Amino acid sequence: MDGALLGGGGRALAASPLTVGIAGGREAAAGSGRSSLTAKNGTGLTEPRRDPDGKPSAALWRNNFLPYSETFIHDQLRFHERYRAVVFCRLRLNAELFPHEPTVALEEIPRGGSKLAALGYGLFGVSPRFDRELERYRVKICHAHFGHNGAFALPFAKRHRLPLVVSLHAHDVTVLGSTERFRPAWWRYTLRLKALFDYTAAFLATSAEIRELIVAAGCPPAKVRVHHLGIDLDQFAPRTRRTEGDSAPLVVMVGRFVEKKGHEYGLRAFAAARRRGLNPRLVIAGDGPLRDRYERLIAELGLGGSVELPGALRHEQIRALLAAAAVVLTPSVVARTGDREGGLTFAKEASACAVPVVGTHHGGIREIIDDGVTGYLVAERDAEALGERLCAILQNPTLGNRLGAAARAKMEREYDIVKQMRELEAIYDEVIAARRCNLP
Repeated sequence: MDGALLGGGGRALAASPLTVGIAGGREAAAGSGRSSLTAKNGTGLTEPRRDPDGKPSAALWRNNFLPYSETFIHDQLRFHERYRAVVFCRLRLNAELFPHEPTVALEEIPRGGSKLAALGYGLFGVSPRFDRELERYRVKICHAHFGHNGAFALPFAKRHRLPLVVSLHAHDVTVLGSTERFRPAWWRYTLRLKALFDYTAAFLATSAEIRELIVAAGCPPAKVRVHHLGIDLDQFAPRTRRTEGDSAPLVVMVGRFVEKKGHEYGLRAFAAARRRGLNPRLVIAGDGPLRDRYERLIAELGLGGSVELPGALRHEQIRALLAAAAVVLTPSVVARTGDREGGLTFAKEASACAVPVVGTHHGGIREIIDDGVTGYLVAERDAEALGERLCAILQNPTLGNRLGAAARAKMEREYDIVKQMRELEAIYDEVIAARRCNLP
């Protein structure tokens, strides 16, 4: 799931002829002011923390808060209305990009913290500090993003008799059907899976396919519902429509350079458009282990002068790309390991900007794109069909504008983050009420 600084990776942000001038900087998020760490009464004793607005506290569990590609988590934090979100994390990173308070971090980069506390939590899943803060903030519910983070949150939720909600995205579900689950990084998740299924009040799957996969892994179907992650429709808004005079239309792909993103097939589709005499430009924002392979493929296809690989870009830079784009490609595939997409954030962001998306019949993309109405869908790994649809839009700006307008309307109906967050908070209400009824 890709968002700001999409594609992550280890390389520095880069400028290019196609992307130079795209604004940088940081945007402030609602509620990002730092709260005091202690509150003492007249006797000098620490008192439970109270939200000045009287909102109940929800513990947001993400062991690493926050990787570049998980802007969707930060967006949720920004759009809470009736709950105050308190982040619990082992490691806080990229705080300047994802400001949020209150955040309870055992270790922070570069600000410090306790490496020993972080190590103890990582190895044994224990944290006296987390226990204290759950009490002080009077937390009413725990919400973990990704199943493996749910396995860490589980003993804390049990100990404090709190309901637990777990959001499932993609790899945290597909790993359960692969041998990767036997690697040390996944042992806790694998060993606690049944207990997680038994205790968790609600699992929120990002797509219908993810729901099917987690049920197949043994999760009770009644506990799993599809909850789509929303998009900030003010940040991602339509741009000026294309005209027939656009001689070098921009094609955009975004995401980490890994197999499931299918960038190879997008490159081949783009090459087909160039062979037809069209003159598009292509920007692939992201980075990752397959970068060298893609650079070789670009050379083999003779695309060196028309393709840019600017590296990972910030959220505002992605918006600037979308403002100039004629079409977006999301050629995702099921990787050989079984890894796949959940609900592809970038496809929703493009649609919200009224940019038509050509994607694949894959995962949650099928729920985001209505084939022939808001964009196009083709079979996975079918570069020829992908190229045909790409050319259809490039050759007919009126068609692209029509698809884009329908895509924006769909986002307003189904993926508005304000509506989706109200739905999420209603789920919180529901599971908290059910928990109260079931307590002895």
